[in-house]
Amino acid sequence: MTTYTKGMDLPPTLLAITTFVLHKVGVGSRRTVAARLADETGLSLWQFAVLATLSDFGPAAQREVGGRLGLDPSDMVRLMDELIGAGLAERDRDPADRRRYRVSLTPAGRDALERGQTLVERVERETLTPLTADERERLHELITKIFTG
Repeated sequence: MTTYTKGMDLPPTLLAITTFVLHKVGVGSRRTVAARLADETGLSLWQFAVLATLSDFGPAAQREVGGRLGLDPSDMVRLMDELIGAGLAERDRDPADRRRYRVSLTPAGRDALERGQTLVERVERETLTPLTADERERLHELITKIFTG
């Protein structure tokens, strides 16, 4: 029994609904990732997401980072203030347009992201333990197809 089903006795009708089961696994996994990120790295899940975005796409305007993640601008301001305050990101003038600011990772931000990635990968392995490596790969392909489709 996984943490996602502990204490639950779901009816077969619900277990037969793929999207319901997918939701339950997703919510349980997200909660576990968020709790472990906070406990082990001090990052919130959204802070981790911002660091990942800056790492993958490079320095960018705050609005651009928020847009990529679908975040409300006010939430993005709060997240950036937290990351900058913690020394994980920095805000500077955009060399291409001195009227704009851009945000980027600091070395400490890269280290925090790497620690977070290691932890997230560990939680994902734990979550997907019942699956073989080939099944995990196929599941990822299928979910990504649905998400991007």
